[in-house]
Amino acid sequence: MLWLRLMPFAVSLGLTLWALSYSPFARPVVEASSVQVERALARALARRVTPEWLAAEVAAALAAEDLDRLDTLELVAGDVGLALPEAERIAALRERESGWLRQAEVCGICMAEIAECPSVRLMVACGVPFELSPFGDANALRRAGEAAWSGEDVDRLEVTLAVVGLGATAAVLVSGGSSVTVKAGATVLRIGRRLGTITPDFLRLLDVDLKAGLVLPYLRGAARLDEVVDTVKLARMEGVATDMARVAGRTSVGDGVLLLRHVDTAEDAARLARVAEVAGPRTRALFDVLGKGRVFRALVRLSDLAVTAAVLLWATVVQVALAAAGWLGGRVFRLAVRAI
Repeated sequence: MLWLRLMPFAVSLGLTLWALSYSPFARPVVEASSVQVERALARALARRVTPEWLAAEVAAALAAEDLDRLDTLELVAGDVGLALPEAERIAALRERESGWLRQAEVCGICMAEIAECPSVRLMVACGVPFELSPFGDANALRRAGEAAWSGEDVDRLEVTLAVVGLGATAAVLVSGGSSVTVKAGATVLRIGRRLGTITPDFLRLLDVDLKAGLVLPYLRGAARLDEVVDTVKLARMEGVATDMARVAGRTSVGDGVLLLRHVDTAEDAARLARVAEVAGPRTRALFDVLGKGRVFRALVRLSDLAVTAAVLLWATVVQVALAAAGWLGGRVFRLAVRAI
């Protein structure tokens, strides 16, 4: 009967119209859950980290004597169930670089000028504790003062971040700790500025129109904060600093500083913080191996409603095509029979 033949098409059409009534394609991409993000990253890593790729990367890292890169490779290799090749050479390099004389020498370099620190691990162990203290902020202001005295350009962003750091330190003493996050984030940004890991686009975002001549009066209590900087832009900077503090808290301050090279906007900082919440200490390794685009794509997925609507549309179109093909085939067959 005709109505029985039309029933599947009618059901598909009805379901399709019902799904489309919810506007499934208005927002087809939604935020993935933490479990979904973890699975997506694991799949991407398994496709990327092959034994051949790992062997080539280890050889290059050994040739450059890059222990930081070897640490990264060890992390991702463990995630996909592979062992690092050249284990004896790696152990020998680590033993040579971990001697106490070598450590003391490099640690002194990191404390004196963190931008000259040759290792992420030593930067975290030696340079970061000093920079996290108020002495690190004061040292940044000292550099700015020396630059101004000698007629050189003053790094306004570093001064701004030092002021934010000192202000947050003072707020910690008053509030009992609620400004620790801003202080940590400002330090990450300030170290990133010294190391050159902040992108040009992100630099423009961090500009708060600092009036350098009012910094000292502000520190003495003779000027208000809104006279020194644009407080609206400062609030935006503090939001970014909070996200970067979340990154540093889940990874390390050193990793947070190096991950700044993947941040161009405030939204990127928020996405990076989300990845860090899921991946923890493996975050920098994931970015180094997979790249920013693939890591950030793991944070989103197609909504269930969009997938359902797409499948129903496909089913409806297929049924229409089959019906049209059947009708056309019947017409051709009848014409052929008449011709005979």
